[in-house]
Amino acid sequence: MTPSFAHRFQSQMLVVFLASSCLFVSISNALENVELGKDLSVTLELIKHQPCKSGKWTKKLEFESGNDRRGPKLEPQADKPNCFTIGGQVEVLEDFGGDFSIYLELKNTAKKNTVPEKCVRQPENGCGGFGSCLYCNACETFGDKLGVRAQLLLDGQPISCADGLKKGSYDNLKLAFCLPDIDDVISSQGLSKESFLQLIQGDDGNSVRAMGIFATVYVFDSDVSKQMATQIKIEGVYRRTKYSFFKDTQLPAEVYWSLPFNQIIKNQQSYVACHKIYGNLKVNRK
Repeated sequence: MTPSFAHRFQSQMLVVFLASSCLFVSISNALENVELGKDLSVTLELIKHQPCKSGKWTKKLEFESGNDRRGPKLEPQADKPNCFTIGGQVEVLEDFGGDFSIYLELKNTAKKNTVPEKCVRQPENGCGGFGSCLYCNACETFGDKLGVRAQLLLDGQPISCADGLKKGSYDNLKLAFCLPDIDDVISSQGLSKESFLQLIQGDDGNSVRAMGIFATVYVFDSDVSKQMATQIKIEGVYRRTKYSFFKDTQLPAEVYWSLPFNQIIKNQQSYVACHKIYGNLKVNRK
C-alpha cells in the first residue's frame, strides 16, 4: 500500500528531528552508528563542517573545520549511553561571557532563504524542542521532557556562565551531549517504529534511503529567549487565522523571516559563533 501524503510529510519532518538529536555526532568520523533505542540505529556520514563566512555579526568564537578525513573526533562518555563529547581547536577571539545559548537551524537543502524545519514541542519560554530550536543556558546541563541534554565543558567541567571564556586558543573546550530516546521522538509525531521504517524504506524493502542534512549552529552570549518567546505567540496568532490541513505546515518565507527571532538570523545580529555542518543520515534496523 502506498503511504499517504500526510504520513510522508510526517516522516520527512521526523527525519530532520532525528538529525537535530544526532547533529553533533556528524562532526565525528565519516561513518558513526548511534544507538537510538533497542532495535534502531542511525548512520551518519559527514561530508564537511566549517565556520560560517564573516558578515555583520561579531565573531567571538571559531570552531575548527573538517571533513570525512580530518577534524574533531567523537568521544563516547563513560557509563552514559548515547552521550558523547566533541573537542578540537577552538579560537576565542574576544572574552566570551553571559548566558550561552545555542540555536540549531536544520534544513533539507543548502538554499540560503529556505524556511528551516519547524521546532516541535517548543516550550512557551522559547527554549528547547526538536527541529530548528533554541537551547538556552548551554553552559549548564539543560533538557526538556524528551531528554535533550548538552553541556559546554572546560577541562571536563561545566563552564560557568558568570566566568565565561577568556580570549585565546583552546584545545580543552568540549561540547558534551546526550541523544534522546528514539521512542519519545517517534511518538511525538504520532508514529510507531514500524510505520516510520515503512515510510523511509528503499525500493528493495530492506535498506533506507540516505537523506541530506544541512545544519547551522549559532552561538549567542546574550539572552535571546525573549525574542523567541514573542515569536511563538505571534506565530500562534497567525496560525489560528490561517487554516491548514497539516498541523506542522511551514510558514510562508515572507512571514517566517519577519518574526522577531528569525530576523536576528536573517540580519546577522547578536550571535557570536556560527558553524555549518553537511552530511547524510540513514536510519537502520538492527
